[in-house]
Amino acid sequence: MKIKLETHYGKEVYTNTKMDKLRKKECLCLNCSRMRGCAPANRFYHLCYENNIALAVTRCPYWRK
Repeated sequence: MKIKLETHYGKEVYTNTKMDKLRKKECLCLNCSRMRGCAPANRFYHLCYENNIALAVTRCPYWRK
């Protein structure tokens, strides 16, 4: 695992560089047709935004192609 200090949205954060590259194409929330109207995805977004973190969701009972 490679951890690197990077700047994202104007703040320095430690980043798992390999996972961060995979996140956009592999995260269920970022690849779901229900994302905008999904309450769990909305909560994850606000948690990430407020704390300058990024999550990759790998399980979801609500996911839609």
